[in-house]
Amino acid sequence: MPTPETIPTQSLENFKTLKVRHPRLEEMEQFLLRAISGHRSYTLLDIYGASGVGKSTVIGQVTRLVRTAETNPAVVPVVVVQASPEDVGSSARLDYYQQILAQLQHHPAIRDRTKSLPLYTQGKKSNDPAEWLDMRNAVEYAFALLQVKVVFVDEAQHLLAADTLRKPTAQLDWLKTLTNRTNVLHVLVGNFDLYECCHLNAQAVRRMRDHHFPRYHLDNQKECEEFVGALQSLLESIPMTVDVPTLLTRWRWFGEWSMGCVGVLGDWIVETVDALWSEGKTVLTVEALTRHALQPDQRARLEMEARTGEHRVARASVQSELQLQQLLGTSASDGKPILGTPDASSTAVVGRERKGGRIERAAQRDLVGDQIPTTNSNKCSFSGILEVLSQRFLDSGVTRGECPECQALRQITPRNGILRFPSHDKRKTRTTQVEQRWVQSETGWEVISGTKQ
Repeated sequence: MPTPETIPTQSLENFKTLKVRHPRLEEMEQFLLRAISGHRSYTLLDIYGASGVGKSTVIGQVTRLVRTAETNPAVVPVVVVQASPEDVGSSARLDYYQQILAQLQHHPAIRDRTKSLPLYTQGKKSNDPAEWLDMRNAVEYAFALLQVKVVFVDEAQHLLAADTLRKPTAQLDWLKTLTNRTNVLHVLVGNFDLYECCHLNAQAVRRMRDHHFPRYHLDNQKECEEFVGALQSLLESIPMTVDVPTLLTRWRWFGEWSMGCVGVLGDWIVETVDALWSEGKTVLTVEALTRHALQPDQRARLEMEARTGEHRVARASVQSELQLQQLLGTSASDGKPILGTPDASSTAVVGRERKGGRIERAAQRDLVGDQIPTTNSNKCSFSGILEVLSQRFLDSGVTRGECPECQALRQITPRNGILRFPSHDKRKTRTTQVEQRWVQSETGWEVISGTKQ
C-alpha cells in the first residue's frame, strides 16, 4: 500500500489538473472545431448548459488545440474573455475591449495603438463617443492584424446583460454589429440565462446558432453507460489505493450527487483526494467522498436550476415550432393542419369584396337604441409586457411595478421568463408613491425609490 511519502507530489498535481474525456465533451469539442475552421454563415454561436457540465473545460481544450495547430507565430487564432457579473451594459463592453487588447499587447503595433486610448490606459468610463469609437476600432484593427479566428466569451450571460438605460437587446445588437464588421466568430458560453439573452432579437437570428451542452441523465441507458465510463476513467487516474470495481457499483450514487455533470464529479473527487493526501491517508473511501460532497441544499439548487433551464429550452422549442406551423398554416407532426391565428390586418378585410370599384361592408347586425357599455370603466387600460430580462428582474429583489397610466402598484411575477403587468382597476387615490418599484421611463423600465423625477 502506498504511503504519503511514496506518492509523488507531481502525480497528485497532475491528477488535480486532469480533465477526463467523455463522449459529451468530445462531441462539443469536435462541434466547435468544425465551427471555427469550416464554412459557416454565422458569426455568433452560443453554448449553454447546466453549471458544472464542462463548458469552461471545453473552452480550454479547444483553445489549446487551435493554438497548437497554428504554425505562424505572428497569428493569434484564439482570444478568451471572462465576462464579469459586476459589469453590465457599457461597463461590460469596456471590459470586453480591455481584455481583448490586453491579451494582444505583445505586438508592437497594438501597444502603439492603445497607449493613446484613455479608455484603455485609464480604465474609466467616458461619455465621449469618439473615445468609445477609438476603442472599437482598435479591437477591430487587432483582430485583422493578428488574424484572430475566434473569441470565446465565458459566462457570456453577463456580457449581454443590459443596464437600466438601455433596451434588453442593446448588448446583442452591439455584439452582432461587431462580429459582422470583423467576421470573427464569437462563441458565447454560459448558463441557461444565455439562451434567453440570445433569443431577444430577431435581427441576430440569421447570424447566430445555438447549441445545448447537455449533462448525463440517469434515466437513459446510453447516457448511464457514458457516465460510468467517465467515472471509471477518473477513479483509475487517482494516485491512491482505490477499489474501482466496488466504487463503480455505486455509479448511480455518484451520478445523483453530481447531478450528471462530469465537471461537478471531477471537482468532488479531486477535492476528496487532496484532503486525504493532506491528512496523510492513501485510500479513497465512500466515507471520505460523502464528507467532501456538496451539501444537500447545494445539490438541490443545482438540480433545480438544471431542470428548470432544460424545461425552459424544451418548452420554448416546442412553442416555436407550433407558432411557426400556425403562421404558415402547415401540418403538425401527426399530419393534422394547424390553422394560423389571423392578425388584425387580415381580419379587417375579411368579408370585404371589391365589386365594380366599390368596397362593400360585410354583413352584420347594426346596433339599435342606447347601448349599455360592456366594458368595465374602472379597469385601467394598461397591461403589457415589461421589456426587462427575467434574471435582471430577479437580481434586483424588487417585485412591484408602477402602472404608467394610473400609477397603481402591482405585484409582478415572471411566468415562463416573461414579465407582464397584470390587469387591474384604476388607482383612485392620489398619494405619491415612494416605495422601491419598477417604473417606465423614456429609456425603459428601471428601479427607483421615492418620487419620479
